[in-house]
Parts: sequence; structure tokens; C-alpha cells
Amino acid sequence: MIQPSIALALTIASSASPLAVQAYHAPATRLHMTARSPSFPSAMDPIVPSSSTSSTAPAASRRRFVSTGVAFALGGATASLTGVGAGYLANGNGGNGNLSAGGVANAVGPIKINIINPTYTASPCPKDKPIPGEKAMKGMRGLCVRVKAELAENSPKELDKAGVYGYVDDELTSESVLANNPDGGTDAGQFAIIPSISTTDKKVEFEFIAAVPMEKDVSQFENGIGPLRFKSLRVISFPGGQQFGAISPCEMNEFSEECEAWEAENGPYEKGEYMVKSNSRTKGR
Repeated sequence: MIQPSIALALTIASSASPLAVQAYHAPATRLHMTARSPSFPSAMDPIVPSSSTSSTAPAASRRRFVSTGVAFALGGATASLTGVGAGYLANGNGGNGNLSAGGVANAVGPIKINIINPTYTASPCPKDKPIPGEKAMKGMRGLCVRVKAELAENSPKELDKAGVYGYVDDELTSESVLANNPDGGTDAGQFAIIPSISTTDKKVEFEFIAAVPMEKDVSQFENGIGPLRFKSLRVISFPGGQQFGAISPCEMNEFSEECEAWEAENGPYEKGEYMVKSNSRTKGR
């Protein structure tokens, strides 16, 4: 005769999930100990009822059995409801019915697009555009190179202040003309910025400052600088438009000797608009 509490547990378990019923058909196991402890009777010892245990043991056993059955039932019901809810979300009121609790994750990271077919012209840079790292480029002069090129593919999203990376070498001497990569090392760093790129743009334009030897006669070249070789040219846009830009010594310390030397060569220093806007109360001070 099955106790009412046990029957209730089996009924709840079977109605909630088939898995709960299957759990009770697992074969029973018995642990055998090699050394017998006086305080722990053997499983083969006869059970001697006592006044303290005979009445409470069956009740405790039934409570544990009922608790286990209810736990299995609730677990199965929760799993079933979770599956139904996930399927409903996946269906989307007419979807394909695949059970899926989430959608496609959007990748977060830099966007890289190759730049191809560059054409360029160069001219002497104005005074307010010195060679980046001019102290390390003594004996060189700066030429502003204007580049027109094509994108190998369309951008997947609107890009703001996308950086231009790669190598640019003098084709005649094989020496780098980039001030931030004078030895043509393995680090093809950023050397220009494209203000914006839309999803429909096929062509881009950008400008960079090339460092060429003072003794080089550029007047013989129609493009104003001579043949250049572009390698690994690409656009890279980081989340949030995080890019680099050249700064003058006056932006670091407008009262320094380096700033005075810069002003002597490039004219009076004026704070950039972004510096004033960043602190309207002090006007960039």
C-alpha cells in the first residue's frame, strides 16, 4: 500500500516532467566499508527498533522522499517553462520555431578596410604643419602629400575620424618618408586621419606629412615629391573614434622654450577649438 504522501510526490513528478519519474527507476546502490566502526552499524546488521527511533525514522524517510520528489518536479517544470519561453521568443509570432533564447551578438571591435589604387600630389607644408617629431627629423623637410584612393569594400557603418595605417616609402631609395616610422620598421602605425566615411563611399581622400631630405630636388617631379610606394594601406576605425593626432609643444606647455621655438618658426600659437570647447569657463586655460 503506497502511502498518500508518496503517491502525491509521484503524481506531481510525473505530471511536471518525464525526467522526474525516470529518476526513481535508478538501481539502488549500497556502500560497503572495509573497516567496521562501532558508531556506524553495518548495513547487514539487523535493525532493532527502539522507543526513540522506531516512530521517527519512517516519518523522516517519508519527508525526505516527498521533498526529493517535489524538488525533481519543480526542476522539471522550470526547465519546461524555460524551453517554452525561449521557443516563443524565437518564434517571434511566426518565426521558424527554433528554440533560441538570444539573438545574434553584434561584434564589438575595430573596423578594417583596405585602401587601394592611391594617387597623390605633394607641395610644401604651411608653417602651422611642421614635421611630426621634428627634433628627430633634423635635416629633413616636410611635404604635405594629398592622397586620393579607393576603398576595397564598403564600410559596414558610418565611421568618424578613421585612422590611416600602413607604410609609405620613397621608391627610389626604399627609405620611409613617414616621420613616425623613419626606419620602415615592423610597426605600421597611423599616419593620417579621414574625418568621416559613410556606408556608400567608394573613394577617400587624406593628407599626411612626408619627411624628405633637404638635398632632394623635388622640382623635377610633376607630383612634387617623386615616386612613392604604399604598402599595407588600410583604414582602421576603433569604437568611439579613438585615434591619434599630432600635437605641438605649445599644446603641451605654451610657456616652454620649445613652444617659443615653435612659434618663431610657425607663427603665434592659437588654442584649438576643441580645447576651448572642452572647458568653456576657462576658455581652454
